[in-house]
Amino acid sequence: MLMATVYLSGEQIQKVRDKTVKESILAEMQSRYSRNLWSSSYAWKIYDTMEVNMKKGESYIEFRYLTGDGEAEIRTGIFVDKFEIKHIKSNWNSNNPDLSDLGEITLKYSPYQIPCIIWDSDENTNAVIVARVNDNRDYCFQISQKNCRFVEMSESKCKYLEDRTND
Repeated sequence: MLMATVYLSGEQIQKVRDKTVKESILAEMQSRYSRNLWSSSYAWKIYDTMEVNMKKGESYIEFRYLTGDGEAEIRTGIFVDKFEIKHIKSNWNSNNPDLSDLGEITLKYSPYQIPCIIWDSDENTNAVIVARVNDNRDYCFQISQKNCRFVEMSESKCKYLEDRTND
């Protein structure tokens, strides 16, 4: 009976670790999004565009702050935690779940603006990012060009996406 208790405790601890990483990803994305809505400066310098870049297979999210025509970079920040970006899909929805994975995605935010650009096209209206945390559990996040907030997808939608992706 003691072994069962220890096992359950270990399993519960892992769930808490997984949830902590997921919450860290959401908090980092929300923090950058909110800062961009209220300011056009980063590290005491004015920027015109904040780019968020994610690559499949990587365990970081890159933030770049650009001036002018996007050539001059103010600063690059990297958020790193115990996760790996497993899938990136653009324009995904449950009616058309078979879109192929993208290798990477760039979100472009302008200061004081709610919408953003996914890549350089108006054709990409949303994206889904699947992150595996602690080599243990997958979480799905959706971002829409309309409001550009990172939102966690329900567990059932995430499982449906994973099932369709692995077929």
